[in-house]
Amino acid sequence: MGSNKYLTLKGRNKDTWYIQVRVPKHLHRVAKKSFIKQSTKTSDIKLARKQRDEVIAQLKALEERHAQGEFKLFVDNYLGLDKEKLIDIQEQITDKLRDEYPWVGHPEQGDLPNPTDEELIEVDALSYAITGKMPDKYKLTLTQAMAQNWRYSEYSDKTKSSHKKAVERFNKFLNSKDFQVASIERYHALEFKLHLEKHSQLANGTISRHFTDLGVIWNYARGVERYSYENPFAKHGIKVKASRAKYLPWDIDDLRKVVATMKDDRDKLVVYLGWYTGARLGECLSVRAEDIYKDEKSGVWVVSIKPDRSMEDYLNKTDASMKTENARRVVPIHRELLKPLQQFKIEGKGWKRKLPNSYSNYFSRQKKLIKDTVNEMSKQYCFHSIRHNVATNFENANVKEAISARLVGHSTVGATMTYGYYSEGVEFNEALEAVNKLPVL
Repeated sequence: MGSNKYLTLKGRNKDTWYIQVRVPKHLHRVAKKSFIKQSTKTSDIKLARKQRDEVIAQLKALEERHAQGEFKLFVDNYLGLDKEKLIDIQEQITDKLRDEYPWVGHPEQGDLPNPTDEELIEVDALSYAITGKMPDKYKLTLTQAMAQNWRYSEYSDKTKSSHKKAVERFNKFLNSKDFQVASIERYHALEFKLHLEKHSQLANGTISRHFTDLGVIWNYARGVERYSYENPFAKHGIKVKASRAKYLPWDIDDLRKVVATMKDDRDKLVVYLGWYTGARLGECLSVRAEDIYKDEKSGVWVVSIKPDRSMEDYLNKTDASMKTENARRVVPIHRELLKPLQQFKIEGKGWKRKLPNSYSNYFSRQKKLIKDTVNEMSKQYCFHSIRHNVATNFENANVKEAISARLVGHSTVGATMTYGYYSEGVEFNEALEAVNKLPVL
């Protein structure tokens, strides 16, 4: 953080920075405080900000661990302590509860309350740490198993979002806030499959993905809680189409309508970059200010485009010796794209939506704003469709395939040729002439 948020000058001479951060209510019990107030012991704002950021990071980590379940969070806190120390802590907490609820177990307790389940979580966690016996009520729920699995495995944001959606739909189907994994039977999964097939608008591919995601989460829980039975989400025979529907090239007027709905010039620039270079969405969003420059030899302005993950994988398979970080294709900038890209370079702000998934969702929302009862836009018209327009436009302009393939980054010409520079026959001036033949969006 660059601001002074959560920092206050105090002390006799108002020369010492103090950190003051409110702890979220649901973390009070595990943090054992409702407010963090501490001196940084410095008047240097940079040092104070560094300490403040460390405190915020600790709170964020606690929040993430809390998502795995408060019981497990307490258990984790006591890992590594010897048995005598654990028993001592348990007795201290139990004595405190006895002071608050002195009537518990007394014959005349009557309607006086018992400690709540929430108040007993830490006692139960200590009991588990001491005895190794897991109470049934603390067995993993789907959400907890999902969160714990994320902690030990690296998943993309897109995959995590897919996991969340699968868990959310399954819990909703079972009319449960959060179902325990150990309680999931095969018939639950069978009924869930039948429900999705008959009562949802989901494609079989999406249903299959839900079962894969739920199966991954279930497998994690099995490893922790040692189930002996088969994964209930496996082998359901959900038929998925062997191939996806092909993307269709945009009608230029329709794409113009979509761009017109965008308010931020940087969002529009992503489309223009795709239109005039044939770059995939991930490739467009990889372009940085320093990737836009004037070639010294030819005097032509160019943009250097890093291959996306799928193309990197292809390049590695085709030529293992190739360094994909440097395997960029350098495309001369279309005359209509030059000023917007130069402005992007000068401002140096980067893209508004930095992740392909985030921009793809935004693009889909903007597309849906275009209402046409005669020619409704189908899912076959998406950002990737723009790439097909570029290839077709080069073909219509009679640009040689050897040149167009290098500019667009098609793998059919060969990985090394496609992603090399233009020293092997295609000079920047000749390439710029081909790029400028593309129609103006």
